[in-house]
Amino acid sequence: MIEFTGVISYGLLGVLVGSALSWLPGLHIFNILAFLVAIGLTNAIPDVYFPYFSLGALISYSYLYIIPTTYFSVAEESTVLLLFPTQRYLLSGRADEAVLLYIIGAIIGSLYLTLFSPLLLYLVPIMYNIYNSFISYLIIGIVVFWFMAEWPRKGDRGSPARRLWDAYQQIIGGVLVFIMAGLLGIIANYTSILPPQAGYARLTPLFIGCFGMPWVLQNFIMKRKVPKQEIFLKAETSISRVAWGAASGLIGGTIAAVFPIITGGMGGLIAGHMTSTRGDDAFVISQGVNRVVYYVGAFYLLFLPFSRLVRGATAWITQAIYMPKTWLEFYYAIFIILLASGIAALFTIFLSKFIASSIHRISYKALSIGLVTYLTLITYVITGFNGVLLMIIATFIGLATILFNTRRSYPLAVLIVPVLASWTGTVEFWLKLIGR
Repeated sequence: MIEFTGVISYGLLGVLVGSALSWLPGLHIFNILAFLVAIGLTNAIPDVYFPYFSLGALISYSYLYIIPTTYFSVAEESTVLLLFPTQRYLLSGRADEAVLLYIIGAIIGSLYLTLFSPLLLYLVPIMYNIYNSFISYLIIGIVVFWFMAEWPRKGDRGSPARRLWDAYQQIIGGVLVFIMAGLLGIIANYTSILPPQAGYARLTPLFIGCFGMPWVLQNFIMKRKVPKQEIFLKAETSISRVAWGAASGLIGGTIAAVFPIITGGMGGLIAGHMTSTRGDDAFVISQGVNRVVYYVGAFYLLFLPFSRLVRGATAWITQAIYMPKTWLEFYYAIFIILLASGIAALFTIFLSKFIASSIHRISYKALSIGLVTYLTLITYVITGFNGVLLMIIATFIGLATILFNTRRSYPLAVLIVPVLASWTGTVEFWLKLIGR
């Protein structure tokens, strides 16, 4: 029998664990949970409460995601016009303001999930039945649009051949990264390179390598000088900018949460073209809404009593331990979303102000060395030596996006290609392509 006190206790424990680890750059909540499962710490949590532990940790990650994105990922001042908006806030001494804008969006996302949950109960199954029969074509179309949206750059000087190469080298580089990542995903998912006991975490070395390690290594290699940061009690924006950013985030996050293997970044790209969001403040707000609706919303589908859709790696780990079945568990999840969101928002705000006041004393190189060691250890504990080898290969693929100056999200092919191969029945073709 599930008890309300147990739901609160383990939900808060998830918030605590998520808050303690999610602010570190390079860590994904899936990798955190996979590590906890691998070392046996989750055995102390009763199965019926594990979904609430995961939900609390996931909410903390969704809110604290802004901390490493803002404070621990910044390039040189000469590239400021090409940077993520939160990085521009950091270089202008206003990182704390960017965090406040993100929190505004994140709270809107949490309220959206709770207030509209009765409507989602009926809409999500209808949407699933509509798109389920042609989901493969839909995903392929989104991937094609993904590349089409990266317009040619440069190409205004030199010979025609030189201009053509300058214009398309980033797109070509992105295609190469996508292909390499897809082949690596096929190897990791459809061969015996990883031990059977690591089957639940085949994506761990790939995600750490493609996204975590390049981020950390870039921090280590580049010489960074972070200006003194101001502390903000309120963010400079307007009601119209908040509404515009919220609309974009809600559309992108909902697309990513409902459709399989579509991530928040891909959903945000589609929503950005639909709403034509302008301005750094509106963009950061949209990211706050997007991340919460995507991460928490996708996991929240696990609690739907008569649908039980499994969306996202965190949900796959959780449903292997316990699958929620009743309306009571569904309503408990709504309560945990509200409670955990409030705690995570306050913790993120206070942590941001602490980091803003002390970031000029932080050694990026020392932090990066520690994180490389930690990420390698996580990969080894979960997937063994072969997992570390996969992580190293994935790291080079992730670094290739920096080399080609192309989208950092293209390595998501490690997930997209294997899933599409399974849906379309072409796994054997891909295995023959790699000589298996």
